[in-house]
Amino acid sequence: MRVEPKPSCLEAAIESVERKPRPLLLHCGVQYYAWGQHDFLPTLLGVTNRDRRPFAELWIGAHPDLAAQAAIGPFTVALDQLLAAIPEVLLGPEAARKYHGQLPFLMKVLAAAQPLSIQVHPDKQQAKAGFARENSLGIPLSSTQRNFRDPNPKPELLCALTDFYALKGFRPEAEIADQLAQIPEWRELDRLFTNSGLKGFYQYVMTLPQEQVDCLLAPMLARLKQQGPFPKSCREYWLLKADELYSQNGHCDRGLFSLYLLNFLHLRPGEAIFQRAGELHCYLEGAGVEVMANSNNVIRGGLTPKHVDIQTLLEIVCFRGQEARVLLPEPRETEVVYPAPAEEFSLSRIELPRAGTHLSLGPLRLGIVLTGKVQLIWEAGRLSLSQGQSYLIPCGCPCQIEAHTNAVLYQSSCRE
Repeated sequence: MRVEPKPSCLEAAIESVERKPRPLLLHCGVQYYAWGQHDFLPTLLGVTNRDRRPFAELWIGAHPDLAAQAAIGPFTVALDQLLAAIPEVLLGPEAARKYHGQLPFLMKVLAAAQPLSIQVHPDKQQAKAGFARENSLGIPLSSTQRNFRDPNPKPELLCALTDFYALKGFRPEAEIADQLAQIPEWRELDRLFTNSGLKGFYQYVMTLPQEQVDCLLAPMLARLKQQGPFPKSCREYWLLKADELYSQNGHCDRGLFSLYLLNFLHLRPGEAIFQRAGELHCYLEGAGVEVMANSNNVIRGGLTPKHVDIQTLLEIVCFRGQEARVLLPEPRETEVVYPAPAEEFSLSRIELPRAGTHLSLGPLRLGIVLTGKVQLIWEAGRLSLSQGQSYLIPCGCPCQIEAHTNAVLYQSSCRE
């Protein structure tokens, strides 16, 4: 049973970490979004889910929307509060200055049973401007109408833990043109794309009156329903599934256009993708480890019951058609590292046989034990961890990870 510390106890607990920096067990919260799976995260965490709640995301980090709780003796302290009190101890002096005492990244385990929204994330300048604008309009941070919940960008890396299906970035324009030519109900759109190019075309379909959206999508969907069923390897499977989930009250969701415009990927476990600012994307199904800049800024363009803001989406989207790149890990001794082009974070996977060890040293690290049992061992103590448990290792704290069984861990860190 966790104990909420009184102010004096809280100060003493924080001072004990300040005097002797050490690895800490983290108690992390879950987001229950409608698209979440019922079994993956409960199995990972070792909890029952008799009510079939949609366990969507496990948050491992210090974002104020759902900060992890750090265990210090019998007490727990919110990680954002702990960082605010001793930023240089946890982050190291250089990172504490660079990131103004805040953790620059957020780690998640995501488990999607159905398509998420068509969405895009802002860059730093766009995030600061959008956050300030919505604040000036008096929109509460808790409002469902907000796009910008913080002033941070949100580049993100996702590494598949299961078969994972996703849409990522616009396809090469020649591919889009060929695709449009094959859809008999879209002959007018085919000509429009040829004349207007990618940007003009996408702006057109995303701002059409709903009646015209229905006229373009409904006949095509009716034809596909007669032709189906389709396997998951086909776009049409996901198009029909998304239509079933998100088209409401006899009207087609305009986010369905993106199913033919974006690159379609099937990731195998261990493969990863990186989403840059402005890159339109949509996760369709699967479980994975995500690490991103410490932000919860999402601008949505459809396939969701949540707030959709087409105008802001069009201002942020990068209209560049190219093939999507799949990232493969680079081996480094007892871990493999994913080469994400982000300044805020890195991600690695550590696989250990029973009695195997891994020396973890460097910047602040957050991690989760995906399978097995391990101990974190440092000069003054040790911390036992099992499947589903998360941890923090402060900057500069040398820590040996020793496996008591075959074990797999994912670990994210500040970029060196």
